[in-house]
Amino acid sequence: MTKVTVLLSVLLSLLFIYNSLQAEDNVLQADFRHRPPEMIVEGKKMWGPLKDILEEAAKKIEYRIKWRIAPFARSLGDLKKGVSDILPRTVRTEEREVFVNYLGPIGYQQKDILFLVKKGKEDLINRYEDLKGLSIAVKRKTAYFKRFDKETTFNKIETKGDDIMAKMFQKGRFDTMAVLDRVSLEKAMGKYNITNYSYANYRHIQRNGNYYGMSKTSINAGIYEQLNEILMNMAKSGKVTEIYMKYELEPPLQN
Repeated sequence: MTKVTVLLSVLLSLLFIYNSLQAEDNVLQADFRHRPPEMIVEGKKMWGPLKDILEEAAKKIEYRIKWRIAPFARSLGDLKKGVSDILPRTVRTEEREVFVNYLGPIGYQQKDILFLVKKGKEDLINRYEDLKGLSIAVKRKTAYFKRFDKETTFNKIETKGDDIMAKMFQKGRFDTMAVLDRVSLEKAMGKYNITNYSYANYRHIQRNGNYYGMSKTSINAGIYEQLNEILMNMAKSGKVTEIYMKYELEPPLQN
């Protein structure tokens, strides 16, 4: 083998290693949680429109997504520390603005806050003020609406997730439960064959932007603007709607 051939072989090997390392660098750490119908987790499998949309957007800038299944509270903490890059479906709040850049929104969804009560107790809460004096179950780190989130006079009982809330309801541990994700909560109720529930007459009406939260402190924070532009273009072009329709889901409203 000639010196030229050996040198060429070495250069090609170095180029391969360089490209492999560069490809490995182009990774976004993203968290996933079970929030049907947009995010589904079964064992180690995960799917849904929010996963597909982010993967397609990242691919356009030659990045890949490395997914981790994690509860929301942990994901939010890791986003703050820069351990994770992206968290799908992150409600926008003033507190989170400090450490989160918001990608999107890819659309808007009607996300009224409901208050679950025992069947026949719908008139327990007819207005916001009726919540005072009641024990209210809330999910830890969940943003409901500004007035309620900042409320310090209410008796809020923090829990970790829908399954725990369903079990607590069954045991009569609280008077009412604040509900942001009705589909997810009702699925947990069905899991335990709980049917003796309803929703109070009062609800907080709101329309939320569907955002991905991106860490301001992660090593990939510099691609925020580029990735955001791609996601916004996907929403405007109808690509987001197309992906939702693939799952036979109602797409988010556009403007």
